[in-house]
Amino acid sequence: MSVSGQWRCRRAAAWMAAGAVALALGLGGCGGSSGSAGSGSAADTNLAGTSAADTFNSATVGTTGKITWTIEKTVQNWNLLSADGNTFDYGQVLNGVYPSTFISNPSYAVTMNSDLLDSATETSTSPETITYKIKQNAVWSDGTPIDASDFVYAWQVQNGADANIPVASTTGYQNIQSVTGSDNGKTVTVVYKTTFPDWKSLFGPLYPAHIAKQHGNDEASFAWFGSNPPVVSGGPFVVGSVSSDKTSVILNKNPRYYGSPAHVDQIVFRAITDFTQEPTALQNHEVDGIYPQPQVDLVTQVKNMGGTVTYHINSGLSFEHIDFNLKNPALGNKTWGTTLRTAMFTATNRDDIIAKTIKQFQSTATALDSRVLVANQQGYQDNVTPFGLGTGDTAKAQKLLTDAGFKNATSGGRLTAPDGTPVPAFSMKYTVGNKIRQDECDLFAADMADLGIAVNVSPTDNLGATLSQSGNNYTYDIIVFAWVATPFPASNNQPLYTTGGGSNYGGYSNANVDDWLNTAASTTDTATQIADLNKADQQISKDAYTLPLYQKPTFIAFYPNLGNVRDNTTQIGPTYNIGQWGIKTTSS
Repeated sequence: MSVSGQWRCRRAAAWMAAGAVALALGLGGCGGSSGSAGSGSAADTNLAGTSAADTFNSATVGTTGKITWTIEKTVQNWNLLSADGNTFDYGQVLNGVYPSTFISNPSYAVTMNSDLLDSATETSTSPETITYKIKQNAVWSDGTPIDASDFVYAWQVQNGADANIPVASTTGYQNIQSVTGSDNGKTVTVVYKTTFPDWKSLFGPLYPAHIAKQHGNDEASFAWFGSNPPVVSGGPFVVGSVSSDKTSVILNKNPRYYGSPAHVDQIVFRAITDFTQEPTALQNHEVDGIYPQPQVDLVTQVKNMGGTVTYHINSGLSFEHIDFNLKNPALGNKTWGTTLRTAMFTATNRDDIIAKTIKQFQSTATALDSRVLVANQQGYQDNVTPFGLGTGDTAKAQKLLTDAGFKNATSGGRLTAPDGTPVPAFSMKYTVGNKIRQDECDLFAADMADLGIAVNVSPTDNLGATLSQSGNNYTYDIIVFAWVATPFPASNNQPLYTTGGGSNYGGYSNANVDDWLNTAASTTDTATQIADLNKADQQISKDAYTLPLYQKPTFIAFYPNLGNVRDNTTQIGPTYNIGQWGIKTTSS
């Protein structure tokens, strides 16, 4: 997952979806595309996971022009494979630069990248063997062939063999026995030592091995990719420039792209970290489209723009959740930490949180009762409320604490642990500028005050660094963010909750959960996979490590002269097809 990014904190999430001033979008716009705006449309019907999602806003487009798109964070790390770089907004910029073998579509269908590959097939089941045939003309933008060495590098830095490489996830790569090339590197043979059914989730994005070699060993090159914008591209765009303050990243059409050429000359990504400014930037034609994490006032502003803007609200694979950091001595206490956490989540009123946040613009919003699947996925079941979590039952929470020997579990008191030590105040973090998350934190803190627990709420300007606790300025005890998933639930969840998993930021560990998730990620039987995922989810509820809040709505808004721009609620986001984005022709 990505933080809201694999589930890439993509958007950090880890981990996301936008009509009455009659303004024309023309060449005079501050940063906009060329052409007339036309009339927009509104869509509040959820298309995520349906075939209609793949064709929303399909159009014939031209071959020139410029599009300016927003992201909500400045890019602080250019390595999407890393724990710090595994962030949704970073991926939006780089989806058109670093190629992947398979693409997650808005319908959740997973399709081969036919620009990059001629084929990708399972050629043996014992041992599991996958053979990739790379297009003979597929090259990096400096002319170097994309070949087996790029696959080897992806495997080596993500297989977990080097603990000093801060990779976001080793899932799948740790199952691989060997990666070898033939046919001048254009045929790649991947042999697995243990079965991995979700093999289509691997080898994307690919980073250039020949550039890695210029910057030292795997550990050194991995760090270099994080610190430096891409110098070559294997996608339809190349990075042209990055502003000194990182608020603007310009992508230019890649003249050496081996697939269908991009339909615009340039994509400008503008970072607007204050979400309140996004509708204004859209209305003023400073940008052509926005993909904000929806906020009540923001959605209202865009809707009030009338028919000049197309917007769409969906609910897909992203979900909002509250996590504990079990490295905190109180939250992770071996004797009474589980009781403390259970009481805290029991007192958390999810219905109240939802009513005061997203339900103000999405009337159908309800609590999500699973961490491993969302409501429109096969196998979804309630693994949360049977354990009393998220119910806002303060009296029950107080009794849990009192029965376990805690004292002063009351409003106005200061909770004392069974060993006589005061329970410390906890630091709770949310992404800077996100009003909904700030409200979620404030409501959570109010619920905790009824237990005699102090929660100090403050924002972070770098979610990835905060989750990985990269430095003294980036730490947390409790945090709210969103995971943005792929259509591979088993391999998605494995790094989040297994002991030492690359995205297990809170230090959770349970041997049974490890076994269930490892089995789920290695079985080809769907029923077994779903059963083991749900067993693991139930145990995580018993351990009160995380609390899912709701399936996160996405909100996309753009001028209607843009063609082939659409929501994609998987981890890859709207820029999954950025090479097809363009300005609609007159006939469209």
